[in-house]
Amino acid sequence: MIRKLGNKGLLLILVLALAIFGLFRYISNKRGENTFKTAIIPKIDTNKLDGMIIFSKQNKQKPYVFTRKGKYWYVMQGDIGSRAEPRSASYTVSQLEQISPDRLGTNDPKDWKDFNVNDSLGTRVVLLYDKDTVLDVIVGRFSYIPQQKQAISYMRISGQNEVYAIPGFLSMNLANEFDNWRDRKEMPAEVTTWNKLTFIYPGDSGFVIKKDSTKKWVFGDGTYPDSATAVKVIREVSEQNYGTFVNKFDSNGKTPLFFVKVEGKDFSPAIIKAFPADTTNGYVINSSLNPGAFFSGKKGGMFNKLFPGKSSFYKQEANSPKAKKKKISVSKPFDIVISVVA
Repeated sequence: MIRKLGNKGLLLILVLALAIFGLFRYISNKRGENTFKTAIIPKIDTNKLDGMIIFSKQNKQKPYVFTRKGKYWYVMQGDIGSRAEPRSASYTVSQLEQISPDRLGTNDPKDWKDFNVNDSLGTRVVLLYDKDTVLDVIVGRFSYIPQQKQAISYMRISGQNEVYAIPGFLSMNLANEFDNWRDRKEMPAEVTTWNKLTFIYPGDSGFVIKKDSTKKWVFGDGTYPDSATAVKVIREVSEQNYGTFVNKFDSNGKTPLFFVKVEGKDFSPAIIKAFPADTTNGYVINSSLNPGAFFSGKKGGMFNKLFPGKSSFYKQEANSPKAKKKKISVSKPFDIVISVVA
């Protein structure tokens, strides 16, 4: 039978078989049924990388613009900006570098909307070397497959039709509000390395507390607070790294009324200041560790936690009126000169 077909017949059968195979692969790709591992992201030279732009789903007219200057990343949206959260840009870049598609979702532009990878629904991320684009991707829908306990994000490289399914939480990690990309750092190092705090308040209400030779906290006048209470209050001071931003606050010409200077082992002293502000914020807080960022003293009670009264370091009975945390208040702003923070 094969002899009767001849070479032309065999060639025709081969062509038909290849056509059927190609059709099968095309249909499978359209349905996202083929699994594969392939590198689709170019090698990123992080030493040359100095810019990133994120066009968020929430506000594409005002993208998040990241710029690296020295060892720090800075982020702006419109005319509002500050230092970026230290891990935000580097973590996003590392996630993009590690992209390894699990399967093809579609290669038909008509399906882009279903995967949220069109211009209106997707989150676009652009990486830059100076002003040259090294990567431009659109990240879309996030889904979770309970049976496989697997998170999937969908993405498309700008200018290409293919939509890839990528294991991981890339879509969710990019869905942050602007303030979540900003550095909220106020306090230095770990509280266990702290050994001295100098609280400078109006009048004579300030005080010093430091560790003695046995690592117990003692006031500058030689008296001792309640040990457990002192540890708790100081730890609360150290945890004030999650404030609410106050944008466009101009500290020029303004005199801060409250200071706390934190000193310790293996880090430079940090000075946190409180400037009198409006009724919404009470005071605006600023740290020498993050000079471009200002925070509300009222939101989350940051001011009262950063600047406790001396009586807060003593153990108090639950029903005692003194158990209520003493709030420091000033009826009128006034000028004070403090050489220690000059």
